[in-house]
Amino acid sequence: MTVKGTLVILRHGQTDYNVQHLMTGQRDIPLNATGEEQAREAGRVISVFTFDKAFSSNLGRAFNTAAIALESAGNQTHLLKDGKYDVEQRAEIAELDTGDFTGRNHKTDPEIVNYGRRFDKPLPGGESDQQVVDRVQKFFDEQVQPRLACGETVLVVSHSGIMRAFDIVLGFQETPQPDNAGWTTRARVPNATPTVAEYEDGKLVNHYRLVNSKELEAANQNKPLKPPKAGGLAP
Repeated sequence: MTVKGTLVILRHGQTDYNVQHLMTGQRDIPLNATGEEQAREAGRVISVFTFDKAFSSNLGRAFNTAAIALESAGNQTHLLKDGKYDVEQRAEIAELDTGDFTGRNHKTDPEIVNYGRRFDKPLPGGESDQQVVDRVQKFFDEQVQPRLACGETVLVVSHSGIMRAFDIVLGFQETPQPDNAGWTTRARVPNATPTVAEYEDGKLVNHYRLVNSKELEAANQNKPLKPPKAGGLAP
């Protein structure tokens, strides 16, 4: 008999730092009103699933996105504990530590723009993407993979840097070479937009991205964004 497990991962909802193009890193910036609505819409989108376990990072924007989404879904009350949704917070899936660049505009700050970022090169006073992948791999191997192998459905709410790390950990893309400067051209990770990975007998068999209409509305305030196709591969 085939054992089917499902992993649903998404970035937190929008924050004011996101709107201002500021590097957030592990600074605990809250959701703004748009981010809260994106989280509610994410809940409606993921209501097609029944989760056995929910994880978030230990930063408030991720935890609150998870809690709001589970409430909005309307069918996850089995995860309630003492009147609150039981979301396990994990430091391993906190955002990339942006160190000295935290709070600075990544589009206009000349030091950031000219830094020469590479996959294995830590930000000043912070982490490299390779270090983030390593801790996400450990989290997946120890906390998520065993649940998928048992046929559970797992929710993980985290951050853009963690979503990119999951692309590598889950095999959506190859691990970049350590000196890969092209890693800086990575595609934008949309807020509160679920990516679904389906497993059979512990092996990945399919993955796709669902659509969060509130995220698309917010993105279109800045520039046109082609909506991802449900059922298509995550970029």
